[in-house]
Amino acid sequence: MAKKTGVILISLLAILLIVGVWKQETIFNYVQPLRVVHIDLHHLPENRLRFKVSVKANRKSDASLKYWQVGTTDTLYSDVSNGKREHDIFIYNLLANKDYRFQVAVRNSGQEDTSKTYPFVTKPIYQTTPYFNLDSVDVDFASSLKDSYFLTQILSEPGAAVIINGSGDIVWYEPFSKGVKVSTWSQDKTVLCILGSEDIPSSGGDEIVEIGLDGRYIQHFKVGEGDMDKLVHHEVGKDSDGNIFAITFDSKIVDLTSLGGLKNDTVKADGIVVFDKGGKKVWEWSLLDHIDILDFPELMKNKKDLVHANSLSDDGQGFYLMSFRDLNQIWKIDKGTGEVLWKFGENGDFPLAEEDIFSSQHRAHINSVGDLMLLDNGTKVGQSRAISFALNESQRSAEKKIEIQYPRDLYSTVKGNATMYGKDKVLVCLTDPRSFLITDLAGKLLWKLSIGGDPYRIEEVHGFSLSKKQ
Repeated sequence: MAKKTGVILISLLAILLIVGVWKQETIFNYVQPLRVVHIDLHHLPENRLRFKVSVKANRKSDASLKYWQVGTTDTLYSDVSNGKREHDIFIYNLLANKDYRFQVAVRNSGQEDTSKTYPFVTKPIYQTTPYFNLDSVDVDFASSLKDSYFLTQILSEPGAAVIINGSGDIVWYEPFSKGVKVSTWSQDKTVLCILGSEDIPSSGGDEIVEIGLDGRYIQHFKVGEGDMDKLVHHEVGKDSDGNIFAITFDSKIVDLTSLGGLKNDTVKADGIVVFDKGGKKVWEWSLLDHIDILDFPELMKNKKDLVHANSLSDDGQGFYLMSFRDLNQIWKIDKGTGEVLWKFGENGDFPLAEEDIFSSQHRAHINSVGDLMLLDNGTKVGQSRAISFALNESQRSAEKKIEIQYPRDLYSTVKGNATMYGKDKVLVCLTDPRSFLITDLAGKLLWKLSIGGDPYRIEEVHGFSLSKKQ
């Protein structure tokens, strides 16, 4: 019994000694100046342009790092990790096969400590990434591209979402086993993608993924899981409430015997689906509820893909703008009621001059100056153009504001988009000639990039890089 009591006392003394040492060390850490006590650099084998830096400070602090390519004067900064002793900070916006240096800083309550400088090296990248070749850049425009970044995607399998700089260098990518049918940059500095195998037609996919620049999956929806019960295609985006919207494939059983079809025939068209942050379906809309199916022209010919929706955008005012390729029209749809408020384009609600009618258009949206903008693929005339209109909805009138005709050798029959770059330039993706362009409003070519792949869209990435200390 005495022996057992002695063992217990010795154990208690050992615990008290350990606690005392811990308390002493803790007190010591808190009375001494703030400092970085440990750093680990983690190579991430799944991505050669992303690194994780684990940082430990002697007490809670904010931590960030700066990094730069050896031999250059440009310094970039990471996001800030707030209010912790141990931090995981990600480095991105890197070029392949280059030497870099980084330095960590921690700060709290007026104190700051910086680490010594550490080296790291990026390796060449080749998986799921095409080449981008800078064909030309206007000498007076080149400096404007310095802090510009652009998001595009690889449609084939394996696919990828890719961010490039103004020189066409890949600075961020995320590979997937499936093709990336479309990608979108969100206001939360994340990338949204529709993923799908090549056997899903019409830019369709069975997954929606939202991914952070650090590679973390923020949201991931799959057909057959939860509320995602249909394939999606052509468009994915995030509204101001954080909901994710997409175009869906929809269908309806219809008696088509009057047209030579079956009594229980299937008509396929498009719809809209909206998911909240938890993946719950909160709203749905179907084109088939807003047309007279039996009176639709050439229904039997087109019943497997009626009118072909190819873009969807949130106008920020409570409405969607939906583009229908085969109608040569844009529809405005109330996000609450589903009511179609107007149709713009050929045979629409706004009178248009013959030369202003577009065909097989893509990516209809409200641009940065408040006008309706789109890429007119121009299949009726064999020439593509960027075009925008100022709409007077109450008067049902439209004034053409921008019209940039692209050379016939850059004609794009399908896909693509056109959007504002700054206040007085236009960024465009022309899929068939595999080209990205920036022009001024008069059409003067300022930048041209050729792509070794089949691009669907390009968009400017705002807030991708922190080029100054935060």
